[in-house]
Amino acid sequence: MSQAKSKPRVKIENWSVVDSVIATGYQELAPGQRLTGNIFGHADLPNGTIYTSAIVSVDREAGLVETLNTLYQLGQIDTEYERWLIWQRAERAA
Repeated sequence: MSQAKSKPRVKIENWSVVDSVIATGYQELAPGQRLTGNIFGHADLPNGTIYTSAIVSVDREAGLVETLNTLYQLGQIDTEYERWLIWQRAERAA
């Protein structure tokens, strides 16, 4: 995480990863993609659904995703997104 210590930490629940706000398909959790989900505790935004700016870095072990201005603590994954990830992994293994 590059400058994560100086960024606000926000919890995101029911999260998934998309390419952009207008994209309907899921993507792998990686830099350049965007998180969407329900946020809690953001200093500048009300609790609710969000599409983040592009992901800068991912710390999978800690469950942290850094964007330009915020550090997101991953909570519960979206069930549809989780099924998509399982399907993607099965496709790659086949």
